[in-house]
Amino acid sequence: MKLNTRKLMIQYCILQGSYWASFCVIYAFATVFLLSRGFESSMIGVIIAAGNILGVILQPMVASIADRSEKISLHKLTAMLSVIMILLLVLLYFVPNGLLAVAVLFLLTDTFLQVIQPLINSVSVYYVNQGVSVDFGSARGIGSLSYAAASYILGIVVEKFGTRSILMAGILVALVLLVTVLSMPVLSSSAASRPKEKEPEQNDAGLLVFAGRYKNFMLTLAGITLLFTFHNMNNAYLIKVIENVGGTSADMGRMLSIAAVTELPVMFLFSRISKHFKSSTLLMVSSAFFAIRAAGFMLAGNVMTMYLAAMLQIGSFALYIPSSVYYVNETMLDQDKFKGQAVMTATNTLGGVIGSLLGGFLIDQAGVSVMNLAGLVMAVSGAVLVFLFVFRQKPVSNI
Repeated sequence: MKLNTRKLMIQYCILQGSYWASFCVIYAFATVFLLSRGFESSMIGVIIAAGNILGVILQPMVASIADRSEKISLHKLTAMLSVIMILLLVLLYFVPNGLLAVAVLFLLTDTFLQVIQPLINSVSVYYVNQGVSVDFGSARGIGSLSYAAASYILGIVVEKFGTRSILMAGILVALVLLVTVLSMPVLSSSAASRPKEKEPEQNDAGLLVFAGRYKNFMLTLAGITLLFTFHNMNNAYLIKVIENVGGTSADMGRMLSIAAVTELPVMFLFSRISKHFKSSTLLMVSSAFFAIRAAGFMLAGNVMTMYLAAMLQIGSFALYIPSSVYYVNETMLDQDKFKGQAVMTATNTLGGVIGSLLGGFLIDQAGVSVMNLAGLVMAVSGAVLVFLFVFRQKPVSNI
């Protein structure tokens, strides 16, 4: 099958763009939406954490289907999960404002949003492993640009039209995601895209076998969990952090936009950067930036200094995302790569679980300043663990 690689790259850019716009709408504005429905910060933390826990459980399971199934392609699996997420958003739009119904539906929406993420990343790996050139960094840069646009526009729209507009926006961008993934070419089944291994002990690794096979990788993930505890704690309660220095939901939207825009240079230039530096080195640098950004948020005293702290996203999250995808593909055996992407994403999600619960508790019990201090401790501890173990996992294959 002859591929139009330019068209494929455009499709993958739209796929990344629509996913991260969805992520912005559903996750970044979760607290704004749930506060408007009468939930307290600690309860919001429980809802988001529960969705993330289900995501952590389901991500490796779904990845195993993508790794092994010859009947369900990676594209179809992503489309099926997207349809479920859209249906949940529609139900959430029409359901009465009962706390239990809203909590359950939002929890499930968040779960499927988390489960889709490693599949979106794995689509690029799928084509690269088939010998088709896909620039993940540039596509992820479009994702950041979409996140920035969604943040800025939705912040203004919510202020003018209320929080129901969050659900409408979520439905629209999720539909774009669905249509895009269904339009992308399937070269072969996900299982057939990798060479068959002759040694049975290397086939279909369960999680315990996987962890034993990649011990230093798992220890690196412990550090990344702490980094994302800070990252998600800050993002989940950003409206509270902004209000603490005199800001509004529109200021939150602008801050999210600034953070996302600063990601763009790294995302678009990552293919060049990766030719000069190992992915493990870039992960180490990004972990240091997470710690510096945490210090920036703790010290910020007004909205303008919050904007400056947000710009440190350029070296933290922006560098981490493509580096982590490359790192997994470099250190995993072929049959473990989808699972590796899922475990990496599950680690980010686990940080979200801890961050959501801890952040909600600390805000209700001690205030935003104490939450920011806890975030700094988490980020510094995580950076130390990444520094200690990221270089020890020996590469198995190259991207």
